[in-house]
Amino acid sequence: MEKNILEYKGQLSSEVRIQLLDLLQCIALCNLGPRSDLKKLIGIALELLDNAERYNSSTDVDFIWRIDGDQLVVTIRNKAKSADAHRLQKAVSRIAAMTPEEITDAFKRQMTEEGYGEKGGAGLGMLQIARRVGKNIRAEISPLHTDEFLCTSTVSTHLPADRKRA
Repeated sequence: MEKNILEYKGQLSSEVRIQLLDLLQCIALCNLGPRSDLKKLIGIALELLDNAERYNSSTDVDFIWRIDGDQLVVTIRNKAKSADAHRLQKAVSRIAAMTPEEITDAFKRQMTEEGYGEKGGAGLGMLQIARRVGKNIRAEISPLHTDEFLCTSTVSTHLPADRKRA
């Protein structure tokens, strides 16, 4: 059974991101109930929204938080410059080839080494998501114009029943 819990299409700014996260926390609590992993689940949305805000070549995003059976699926779509879109795809491909230990090590390296570009760009957000959900991250990019792509990032994670608080 698939159930959209939250879908947002519109402009993304810091203020909107904060409002979306507050709304998402309330909606998730109402639909999923009290859970010990709720902060982790909201954190996935936070990282995706942060990335979309940072690398968006327009101000619009499509954001969907939905339940598909026993899976939480979070999808975000935004436009990005070619370099940013390809960096996203490269980061997700790198993560797909890593073991959980390599993901943790790469995250620690990113935290201690310099190597951030003007907008960040080290893949830290995707590594943070991978630490939470493993390799259940997909990124697709489609060209729109010469230097602009539509980026679709999807993260899924299992919603174990034993994480519900009594």
